[in-house]
Amino acid sequence: MLKLKKVELLGFKSFCEKTEMQFNGGGIAAIVGPNGCGKSNLSDAISWVLGEQSAKLLRGTRMEDVIFSGTRERKPLGMASVSLTLIDPEVFFYGPPPEGAKGADRPGEMVVTRRLFRNGESEYLLNGKICRLRDIQEIFMGTGLGPESYAIIEQGRIGQILSSRPHDRRAVVEEAAGITKFKTKKRLAEAKLESAKQNLARVSDILEEVGRQVNSLKRQAAKARRYDELNKEKTAKLTVVLGSRYREMERQGAQAALDLNLAGQEFRDRNARVEQMEAEHAAVQKESFDTEAQLQQSRDAFAAAAMETDRARQKMEYQARQGEENAGRIEQAETEMAAIDRRSRELARELDVERASAAQLSEETSAARERLAAKTADLDTLQFRVKEQEGEQERLRQRVLSLLGEASTLRNQLAQIEEFLAGLERQAARTQAEEASAGQEAEHLAAERETLVARLEQQQLELESLEERRRRMESSLAEAQQQAQARRDRVQVLKDEIARADPKSMSVGSAPESITLRGLTSPCT
Repeated sequence: MLKLKKVELLGFKSFCEKTEMQFNGGGIAAIVGPNGCGKSNLSDAISWVLGEQSAKLLRGTRMEDVIFSGTRERKPLGMASVSLTLIDPEVFFYGPPPEGAKGADRPGEMVVTRRLFRNGESEYLLNGKICRLRDIQEIFMGTGLGPESYAIIEQGRIGQILSSRPHDRRAVVEEAAGITKFKTKKRLAEAKLESAKQNLARVSDILEEVGRQVNSLKRQAAKARRYDELNKEKTAKLTVVLGSRYREMERQGAQAALDLNLAGQEFRDRNARVEQMEAEHAAVQKESFDTEAQLQQSRDAFAAAAMETDRARQKMEYQARQGEENAGRIEQAETEMAAIDRRSRELARELDVERASAAQLSEETSAARERLAAKTADLDTLQFRVKEQEGEQERLRQRVLSLLGEASTLRNQLAQIEEFLAGLERQAARTQAEEASAGQEAEHLAAERETLVARLEQQQLELESLEERRRRMESSLAEAQQQAQARRDRVQVLKDEIARADPKSMSVGSAPESITLRGLTSPCT
């Protein structure tokens, strides 16, 4: 049976400074004071340190309301802390503590501490070590000491218990009887068993899925082996085909090299012929240029003779016009001779003069005609020579065109030979590319085979791991079922013992395992 020894408060509601209250563990301790002095805050502190989670039951709206919020002269605090010290009279030694012992290090003493910070963080300590709220609840479970137990009776609590429903009263009776702890453990065990069942169901699903995957992997492995066999067969056949193609291409390459040599020799011969023809063409062209120069000289001489002939013709025409004018004048003079006698002699003399001029003009005209005839003969000779030169030039042009045609034919044949050589080079390049592609494909197939083998080994390892995991889970499930069965048997034994017990022993005040807090009653108002 534990007894209350000490309560320490710091920053809890109205306790802004560290406050320590000592209890001797015997008799009745009463807290007396006016309204608002903080009497109820003490019982709230004990409920809070024992794990109370409802801010409403602590007379607040939020859990942060239990922290000292400050006054006009004091600043608000950032933390609320309550420590509850309990002792076991049968073990606790009231003398001086042993050497080196501090606080809860003394045997038979237990200190429960709860702290709450203004940022919302909280922590629980048991004998100065951080623990969980469940650890504290498990310690006081079934002893009547807890946030909803009967150890702390406040105003209206007794009436509430008496007037509550049978189910609510049963909870108080079970707490007093000390079976709440077992019921809680039973509920936790059932929850764990349900979780184990769900895990087993998931394991079954996993095993089923793994079984399907194993069948799929077996099929994939068979396909991989078949692929490996086909790949080897393909490689062998591809080696034979490529070998035959390589030998055929070697023969073609040798024939192409021979043809290339012959074509090169023919190309050199024809090139020599083309050079000879080009030399002849250059000589013929030079001769043609000389002939054109002579023809140009003849044309210039012909043009000069033509100009001289035109000038002679113009002069003759002018003299003819002069003769006509003179004849007109003679006729005019003859007509005027009859009218003008005094001028007849003068006119006769002028006529003689004019006749002499006319004769001279006739002689000059005859000479000009003779010169014109000579020039015309020279012109005909020059035209004949020009025609002969033009015919020779046309023959030379026809020969040049023929030579150019042969040169063009030779160039076309040379281009065809070069195209044939380029085709041979492209065919050789394609052959090399096909050989490189075949090598790369063989390397890719080998790498893919290694990848498939590695995947198969990894999946086999995963399958073995899953089998081991299934065996471990089956063993864990068997152990959990055994533990659950043992707990069911223990609960059934406890139920039988409770059923055989005296009904008077179910009262609140006579529970053998309950914790009595002598000296602690409801605060006076």
